[in-house]
Amino acid sequence: MSPFSDIIRCKADPSSYGFSRFYDSSDPDIKKILANKIIEAPDIVSAANFKNKKALVILRDHSFDEGAVKLIAEKKSLCILLDLGRVIRSNGVSRAVIMSKMRTLLRLCVKFGALYSFASFAENESQIRTPDELMHIAMLLGLNRGQAKNALAMLDGYLG
Repeated sequence: MSPFSDIIRCKADPSSYGFSRFYDSSDPDIKKILANKIIEAPDIVSAANFKNKKALVILRDHSFDEGAVKLIAEKKSLCILLDLGRVIRSNGVSRAVIMSKMRTLLRLCVKFGALYSFASFAENESQIRTPDELMHIAMLLGLNRGQAKNALAMLDGYLG
């Protein structure tokens, strides 16, 4: 069993998928924990307002702004959380656009040293992916295996 965890929206046994823990956001107790540690922001510029807070920020739009990413990277406390479930659940042109925006944002995060992580946000058991599958999706977004592994491990550092 790997030391990784994932955020999902359904009930499932983490060990059967190779995870040490699932944060099930449909569970009211877990939802309270996640509400304090995950911030939703419309874009990276809005997320930069939380640069001093140790939290995960999930973006609705992955459009990028170099200045905002630099600002987040300087403080090393805010972590950008990518919803890989958006890639998994989409297809065609919309998937290509999502992946392109995520790839560009990740490239800036790596360039400036901003923290980033990812989760599947699976809505049912058929959407749950193993840690290796999530890392492979992250590799499609331009990360190498080591960066993908560190990003997946970072989730527990913020939620655990």
